[in-house]
Amino acid sequence: MPSFAPTFRHWLICLGCLLLLFALPGQAQGFGSSKKKLILHRKLPPTAHMSGNTFAVQVTSHDVQQDISNDLRSSLETELLRDDARLRVAEKDAETLILCNVTQYAQPPPTTSTRSNYELGSKKPVSETVTRYTGLLTIAYQAKDRKSGRTLDSQNITAKFDDEFNQNGSTKGSVTTTLSNTFNRIRHGKSEADTPPTSAELRNRLLSDAVSQIAARLVNTDEPVEVLLARGKLDEANKQAEAGLWSRNLETLETMTAFPNKADDAYRLYNIGVAYEALAYASEDQKAAKKNLEDAAINYGKAINDKPDEKYFLTPQARIETAIAHYKVLSEQPTVAAGGGSTSTASTSTTAASKSSKSASSHTTHTASAGSGGTTKGASGTASSKPSSTAAKAPALTNDKVIAMVKANLDEENIIDTIRTAPSVSFDLSVDGEINLAKNGVKGKILTAMKQRARQSSAHRAASE
Repeated sequence: MPSFAPTFRHWLICLGCLLLLFALPGQAQGFGSSKKKLILHRKLPPTAHMSGNTFAVQVTSHDVQQDISNDLRSSLETELLRDDARLRVAEKDAETLILCNVTQYAQPPPTTSTRSNYELGSKKPVSETVTRYTGLLTIAYQAKDRKSGRTLDSQNITAKFDDEFNQNGSTKGSVTTTLSNTFNRIRHGKSEADTPPTSAELRNRLLSDAVSQIAARLVNTDEPVEVLLARGKLDEANKQAEAGLWSRNLETLETMTAFPNKADDAYRLYNIGVAYEALAYASEDQKAAKKNLEDAAINYGKAINDKPDEKYFLTPQARIETAIAHYKVLSEQPTVAAGGGSTSTASTSTTAASKSSKSASSHTTHTASAGSGGTTKGASGTASSKPSSTAAKAPALTNDKVIAMVKANLDEENIIDTIRTAPSVSFDLSVDGEINLAKNGVKGKILTAMKQRARQSSAHRAASE
C-alpha cells in the first residue's frame, strides 16, 4: 500500500479549508467579508411649494471658486428636472426664482497622523497610520415667487465631510457627514464610504449633498440608500428583508431570543433598526414614517452602545437625522382652512400628503379598534370619546424610551417634540426616577418637557373624570 506524505501544497489546501470554515456567516454575528447589501428607496414629499412649472437658478459667490457656482447651478437644475418631469428651466419668465449664495467652500489638504491601535488577537498596541479628509460647503438658499417677490422657502444649507481612513478603509463610517447619502448614490453597485475620496470626488460629494438638500425642499424625491444587513444567525431573517417583507422581518427579529453576548445581540438590534427604517421609507403616513424613523434611531443607538467599535453601526445616524428633520418640518406645515382657503403658502403636494396622512391615521385607528372588539366608527362618523380611548391604548412613552433616544444621539429638539406629541406617556418622575434619568444623560430641557407633559396628562385625566 503506497504511503502518503503530505506536501506543502496539501498543507495550503487544508489551511484554506479551515479559513473558509471560520469565514462562514453562520459562525458569528457580523457583517462578514461578503457583505449583504440592500437598496432602500427613500421617498420624501417637498416641504415647500414652487410657483408654477418654470424656474430659474441663480448662484452667487464671494471669494469662492467660480466653477463651484457654475456646477452648483447646473447640478441643481438637473436634479429638479429629474425629480419632476413637469418642470422646465426658463431664464427670463421663470415663475419661481431659486437663489443660492455660496458663503463658504473649503477643502483643506488631507492630514496624516500615527496612533496606537489594538489588532484582533494582539495584546500589544500597534502603530496605525490614518489620513483625515475634510470638506465644507455652505449656501444661503431662497426660493421666491418672481411676480410677487414673496419668499416661498429659505434655509442655510450645510454640506460637510469629515472622515479618517487607514489601510482597511474608513475608520468611522463617515458618521460626521451630514450627507443625506445622495453623494453615495449607488455607482456600479459599490459604496464609496470605504475608500478615501480624491479631491474631485470630495468636491462632487459636497455639491451633491447640497443639491439634494435643496431639491428635497422643492420637489418629490426618490433617493436610493444602500444599507448593510448583519449576518450570521440572522441570515434566515434576512431572507424576509431581501423579499421586501419588512413587517414580517421586524416581527421575527423582535420576537427572536436575544443573543447572550451583548456584542452579538448588537447586530440583531442593528437589523431591527434597518427594518424600521425601511418601513418608514415605504409609509405614506407622515406620522407613521416619523415614528418608524425614531424607532430606527433608537435601535441603532442600542447597537452602538452594545458594540461601540463596529463602524458600520455609525453610518445610519446622519441619514436618519436628515429624514427625521424633514418629517418634522412637514408635521409643522399649516393645514388648509375648512372654507378651502390656505392658511399659509404650504405646498399643494404637502397639503395632499397631510390629507393622506390623516386618512391613513383614521383607517389605522378604525382597524385597531375593530381588531380589539371595539365599535369605533370611521372618520365620517359622529365624534366621540372612542378615538382618544384608542390612542390611549398605544404604547406609552416611558423613561426607558426617552433614555434610549438620548443614547441614540437624537437631537434635543426632536426628542422634546416626540415627548410633546406622544399619544400617551408613563413617566417615573419620582426622586429615584429623576436620578436614574440624570445618570443616563436625560437633563435640562428634555427633563423639563417630560415634567410638563406629565402635568398635562394628569390635568387631562382629572378633567375627564
